[in-house]
Amino acid sequence: MPFRSAAARYGALLSLPGARRPVIASAFGSLAVGMAILSIILLAREATGSFGAAGRVVGAFGLANAVGAVSQGRLMDRLGQPRVLRTAAVGHVTALAGLVLAAEERAPTWVLALCAAAGGLTLPQSPAAMRSLWNALVDDPERRQTAYALVTIVFEVSVMTAPVIVAGLVALASPAVSVIVGAAFAAVGALAFAASPASARWRGEVHDVGWIGPLVAAPMRTVFVVLAAFGIALGVIQVAVPAFAEDHGSAALGGLLLGALSAGSLAGGLVYGARTWGGSPARRLPVLMLGLGLALALLAVAERPLALAALLVPAGLLIAPVATVGSTLLDTAAPPGTTTEAFAVMIMGIVAGNAAGNALGGALVDDASFETAVLCAGAVATAGAGWAAVRRSQLAR
Repeated sequence: MPFRSAAARYGALLSLPGARRPVIASAFGSLAVGMAILSIILLAREATGSFGAAGRVVGAFGLANAVGAVSQGRLMDRLGQPRVLRTAAVGHVTALAGLVLAAEERAPTWVLALCAAAGGLTLPQSPAAMRSLWNALVDDPERRQTAYALVTIVFEVSVMTAPVIVAGLVALASPAVSVIVGAAFAAVGALAFAASPASARWRGEVHDVGWIGPLVAAPMRTVFVVLAAFGIALGVIQVAVPAFAEDHGSAALGGLLLGALSAGSLAGGLVYGARTWGGSPARRLPVLMLGLGLALALLAVAERPLALAALLVPAGLLIAPVATVGSTLLDTAAPPGTTTEAFAVMIMGIVAGNAAGNALGGALVDDASFETAVLCAGAVATAGAGWAAVRRSQLAR
C-alpha cells in the first residue's frame, strides 16, 4: 500500500536522534507562510477595496521573502542557524504588526506594500534550515531523497491547514487577527528550531561561488527558471480562487478552496514518496509540469464552488511531486558546499514567481475574469514544462 509504505519511510526518518523537534518546528514556519499569503490578501483587500491592490501588497511580501530566503541561507552557512533564525523571528513579528496598524489606518497601498515587504524579508527560513539539517542527520543518499520529500510533505500539510485556520480566524475575528497569529507561528517555529540541539550543532561548508551563489551553475539556473514558472502559476491561482469565492458569496470560502488544492498536493506527495520511480528526475520534471499546466487550465470550466473544489484536488496532486523533484535535482545541479543557499535559491524562484503570479492574478481577476486567470496559470506551467524539456540533457549532466 503506497500510504503505508510512505508512513514507514517517513516514520524511520522521524525516529532519528535529533530529527523530530526541528521537523515540528519547521512545520510551524511552513504554516506561517501559508497563513501569511491568504491573510495579507484578505487584509489588503479589506483596506483598499481592490484585489489588484491586494495582489501588489502580497506580491511585495513574496518578492522580499525571496530576497530574504537567499540572504538568510548565506548567513546560516556562515553564522549558523540559531542566530539568524532568532533575529528574523523578532523582525518578522514587528513588521507584520506594522502592516496591521497601517491597514487599520487605511494607509496608501505603497505603505501596506512596504510593511509587507519588511515582513517577507524577515520571514524565518526554518524549512530551508531543515533541508540543510537533513544532510547532517542522514548519510545515505537514497534515504536523504526521502528526507527531501518529507520537507515537501511537512510544507504541504502546513499549507493545507493554513487556509482552514485563516478562514476560521477571519470568520470569528478579522484578517488582521489572522496576520498576527501567522506571525506568531513563524516566530515560535523559528525560536523552537533554533533551540534544538541538532540545529545548534550544524555547521555550513565554506564556499566561494561569487555574488550569484549557486546560480553560477547552468543546471541550477534551469531549475530556478522552471520553478519560477511553477510559482507564477500557483500565485495566479492563490488570488483567482479567493476572487471566485467572493463572487459566489464569501471571500473566506477561498481559504477552504485553497485547502482542497493543498489536500491534493499532500496526497500526491505521499504517493510520490512511497515508491521509487523509473527515469531520472530530469525526465520527470517536464512531464509533471505539463500535467500541472493542463490541470490548472481545466479549472476554467468550474461554475460553482463545489465543482471548483473537485477540480482543485487533482490539480494539487502534482504540486508536491514537482517541488520534490526540484529539491532532488539540487544535489547534482548546485555547486558543492552551497547546501542551504541552493535550497533558498530554489525557494526564491518559487516565491518570486509566486509574487509575480499574485500581482498578475489580481490584475486578471479585476480586468478580465477568473477563467482568464486560470487559463493563464495553465499556460505558464506548460511553458515551464517546455523549458525543462529543452534543458533536460543539461539537468541530466
